[in-house]
Amino acid sequence: MGNSCYNIVATLLLVLNFERTRSLQDLCSNCPAGTFCDNNRSQICSPCPPNSFSSAGGQRTCDICRQCKGVFKTKKECSSTSNAECDCISGYHCLGAECSMCEQDCKQGQELTKKAFMRPVQTTQEEDGCSCRFPEEEEGGCEL
Repeated sequence: MGNSCYNIVATLLLVLNFERTRSLQDLCSNCPAGTFCDNNRSQICSPCPPNSFSSAGGQRTCDICRQCKGVFKTKKECSSTSNAECDCISGYHCLGAECSMCEQDCKQGQELTKKAFMRPVQTTQEEDGCSCRFPEEEEGGCEL
C-alpha cells in the first residue's frame, strides 16, 4: 500500500510541474518582438536591454546587436526589434549575405594582390587590406 501511495504522489507532482511549465510557455508565447520572456520577474515579458533585439515574439533571450566598425559603416541602426545593418566604407564593397565581408575596390584594370576580406567584428580587431596592382606587375605579395 505504501508503494502505490508513493506512485500516486509522484505522478501528481509530475502533472502539476508539467502544467506549471506549460502555463509559463503559454505566457512566453504572448511576449512580442522587442521583448523576452523573463522567468525571474513577476512581469513575464521584459524589454530587450540596450544594444540587443528580438525580431520574433516568444523569445527567451534577446540577441546582441551587430557592431559596424572598421571598414564597416552603419546602414541601419539596431532597434529593439531588428539587428543593425552594415555597409562598407568608401573604397570597399560588400560580399556575402547581409554584407558579411568587405573587399577592397581596385581601379579598372587592376586586381587585388591577395584576397583580403574584412569581416564584421564584434571586437575592435581590424585587418589591413592588400593593395591593388595591374596584372602584368610582378607579384609583390602583401602580408596580412
